[in-house]
Amino acid sequence: MGREIKSKVLEKLKELEKTSLPRSIELYIRLTRLQLEARSTVRIEEAHLSRDAVSERVGLGVPSLSFDEMALDWVKVESLLRQALSIISQYSPSVDPQNNIPLRETVRSWYNSKSIPYNGMDRDILAVAVHTAVKPFLAEWSEVLLPMVSQEQWRRGYCPVCGGAPNFAYLDQEQGARWLCCPRCDAEWLFKRLECPFCANEEQKELGFFADEEGGYKVYFCESCKGYIKAVDLRKEDRNVLVPLEWVSTLDLDVQACERGYRAGVMVKQINIEGNI
Repeated sequence: MGREIKSKVLEKLKELEKTSLPRSIELYIRLTRLQLEARSTVRIEEAHLSRDAVSERVGLGVPSLSFDEMALDWVKVESLLRQALSIISQYSPSVDPQNNIPLRETVRSWYNSKSIPYNGMDRDILAVAVHTAVKPFLAEWSEVLLPMVSQEQWRRGYCPVCGGAPNFAYLDQEQGARWLCCPRCDAEWLFKRLECPFCANEEQKELGFFADEEGGYKVYFCESCKGYIKAVDLRKEDRNVLVPLEWVSTLDLDVQACERGYRAGVMVKQINIEGNI
C-alpha cells in the first residue's frame, strides 16, 4: 500500500469512527488504524533476497518470505500485540491483555498457518491480535519483495510474499483481469478468472458468481469446496475505490453468501513457508 493510499485509508477510518457502527465493525476499524499508524514506526532490514532468489522461489511455488527472514523487532511486536489485546478487551471483557503468551512460538505458528498454542485465550481472538501486531512488518516487506515477483509466473491461490490466503479481489479497469488481495501483507497478485483460489478447481460448471444490483461487486463461489471470495469490479466503479476498506464495506455480501451455503474461502492445501506445499 503506497503512502498516498495509506493516508487516504487512515483519513477514511477516522471519519468512520465518528459514526454509529456495529461493535464488530468498530473493533475492526480500530485495529486497522493501529496497524496503519504503526507502519510509520516500523523499520525492516535491507532485503537480502536478490531478484534471482525470489524468482527461483516463485518458480517452485514457494512464497518469497520465510518466518525467520522477517527478522522481527520483538519488542515492537510485543507492544503492538498488547495494544491490540487491550482494544479487543473493550469488546470482549474475558480477554486479559496481560495474559502470558509464548510470543515467538505463537507468531511462528500463526505465520506458518499452524494451530496457535493454547494459553487459556480464544485462539481466534489471539490470531486477530497477532495479525494486528505483525502486519506492519509484513506490509513493509511486501513493498520490497512484491516488485520482484513475476505476476505471469505466479498465478497461485496464495500470496507470493507471505503465503497468506486471499480475502478479497478486484477486477482491474484495463482488461477486467482478476487480482487477489492478501489481508496479511497487502500484496496483490494476478489470478485466473475461472479458477477457485482455495481448492484450484477449474471446472466451469462448479464455479460461479453473483453480483449486487449495480454489478460493481461480485461474489465468486466454488461448489467443490463451498468457498467464496468477494471482489469489486473497478470498470463499474467511478468513485475512488480504496481496496483495503472494501472488505468491511461489503459485509452484506458475506451474509448473502452464507445464506446460500458458502463460507469465506480457506486454503485446502496448507502452505509450508519453509519451502514445501
